[in-house]
Amino acid sequence: MSTLLLSQHSSNPLEVGSSDARNKAYHQEYISAQDTNGHLNLTSEDGHNGLDRPEMVEYHNHLARLYSKQGVVPSTIKRKRHPDELPVVDLDESMEVADDINFEVPHDMGTLEDDDDDPDEDADADGETDEEKTLYLKSPEEQQEIQLEIVNLINAVPSLSEDYTIVDRLGTGTFSSVYKAIDLAYHHKWDNTAWHGCHPPISSAHYQSAPHPIGSKVFVAIKRIYVTSNPERIRNEISIMEDCRGCRHTCQLITAFRHQDQVVAIMPYNRNEDFREFYKDLSMSGIKAYFRCMFRALRDIHARGIIHRDVKPANFLFDPRTGIGALCDFGLASRMDGSAPMHGACLHTSATREHPHGKIRGRNDYDVDLLKKMQREARQKSSWSSERVGYPDKDTRPPSKANRAGTRGFRAPEVLLKCNQQTGAIDVWSAGMILLFFLAGKFPLLQSSDDVEALMEIATIIGRQKMEKTAILHSRTFATNVPSISQEGMSWREFVEKQNPDIFKPSPPDPRYYPYNDFETQTQTTAGASSYPPPSSSSSYSYRHTSSSRSRSTTPTRASTPAPPTPNSHRADVEAALSLLAEVMHPESTRRITPRGALYHPFLADPSEPEDDDLFPHQFGDGVCGKWHFVDEGDEQCVIIYDGEEEKVRRVMSGEGIAIGRWPCEFHRKECYEV
Repeated sequence: MSTLLLSQHSSNPLEVGSSDARNKAYHQEYISAQDTNGHLNLTSEDGHNGLDRPEMVEYHNHLARLYSKQGVVPSTIKRKRHPDELPVVDLDESMEVADDINFEVPHDMGTLEDDDDDPDEDADADGETDEEKTLYLKSPEEQQEIQLEIVNLINAVPSLSEDYTIVDRLGTGTFSSVYKAIDLAYHHKWDNTAWHGCHPPISSAHYQSAPHPIGSKVFVAIKRIYVTSNPERIRNEISIMEDCRGCRHTCQLITAFRHQDQVVAIMPYNRNEDFREFYKDLSMSGIKAYFRCMFRALRDIHARGIIHRDVKPANFLFDPRTGIGALCDFGLASRMDGSAPMHGACLHTSATREHPHGKIRGRNDYDVDLLKKMQREARQKSSWSSERVGYPDKDTRPPSKANRAGTRGFRAPEVLLKCNQQTGAIDVWSAGMILLFFLAGKFPLLQSSDDVEALMEIATIIGRQKMEKTAILHSRTFATNVPSISQEGMSWREFVEKQNPDIFKPSPPDPRYYPYNDFETQTQTTAGASSYPPPSSSSSYSYRHTSSSRSRSTTPTRASTPAPPTPNSHRADVEAALSLLAEVMHPESTRRITPRGALYHPFLADPSEPEDDDLFPHQFGDGVCGKWHFVDEGDEQCVIIYDGEEEKVRRVMSGEGIAIGRWPCEFHRKECYEV
């Protein structure tokens, strides 16, 4: 689970997922594992590498029927048609021109029935299946591998075929694989209000709450968690995702279930591109949109006492064409622990509401003389020759244990120093690393092999003095005799300018990416198929809101295409970005800027948009209607509602009863407005 990808690539070039066609070694290992496993064993008698097996023939027939223009539902999918169900309409049609795909049906996949009598109908049909055809943009070898995986998944969890049609694989990791599927029962079988949430139309996360129109195809991501995963780890991930319902720009948990030893989680599908494909070409406006989404996600989950622990490009599903991103993969996430450790207590407190990253303890709470002695000894060791540096053969000191989860190159100094009271500041540091990639124009930058080397990489930049101060904050010492590590180091600004001397030269706008890509105006935007950036990504968009009893949608209209940046405006944006970089990459966790602070920083703040506090979703029990919320003896969330003068208690699901900004939750609007 630690490497769950909802894109086709890992952010770590040494951890490339099997969806990457360049990773031939992984493919060979996969085939070898299939041979060893015995299930779906590939032999020369199986024809085209096993594609003539009965289950594969059935799957091919299923896909041929799926992609036929008539939209026939495969016989293998048991479904009761809803009497009001309308013909399928795809909302992603305007996002990608079918002619650019050069889709060609494999010879063994059946044929598409073309009808040249109605060109408009053909265009609709092509647009309708764009997202379904992504499998065939991959190499034949990878297609075969994915098809075998899909058949295996359907065999392992038969109930999936009743409600979902799996069309592609999105990514794979050590503990899980993720697949793209069509939710066949979205419109007539499920109540989706809990995971949709109630984000208002002026919120950048409104796309999460806007229901799909009746008859539209709804794509979801199906995460298959392998049986090798620790059961407690699975429980923790699902529990945290449930608590993150209602958070902005986070992958929402639709449902999760188990079939024998197989665990499956269903989440909305978020269209995205590989970070490596756009990070050098994205404009400053696009970078702002990226981090507005990211810091909103971090602000919301940190307010719920949750640390993601693995923030990196592969775990942030960003579509550079729309400026919308979503934080995913909570496999390593943890809850903030406020208890004090037995030994090696840090000189800072745990996270509190007033101090989300903790604060420095009072001088009476720790032994100042002992710390000064430790620091003097460390500095003395730094002057020793190499042959005198090392660790005792029999170290009698008590071991220090701390959560070190995360990806190398993204771990904050406090994680490397084994801080026992980690806060959401570790996620902010990781987000700062991504900002560093954008500004330096290089990815990756820090690629150490272990924690000690990682600390040395950071110390090479920030200097010995700042690293010593950071170590003392966590009751540790930092000693090194490496001559290349200077006392003062350099600022992050200096580091960026050395890596990217042309940073202050504006690049010409890239028409592929937000906000310079072309959109058709007056196009309806809905959840999961958004073709427009969030309202707070740019002030060049105006919004009209329409609502009905059956659906809620937003119709954006572009006021005008943004003008290319001038040298002065670009320099101002870069200066603001460098200022934010220094604050998100502060080595001392207690002084590192919070996600809320980042959203109010000049680089991300937009005076023409609503303040983030007005759109912040409170955790259950907070907000203007918090007095009517409570948790009962069975740890169930409940709300008090009034039917006339009668007071009633209603249990709610995770994601319901969330007050946003100054607005009450969906259950108490009448009471609050009357007051």
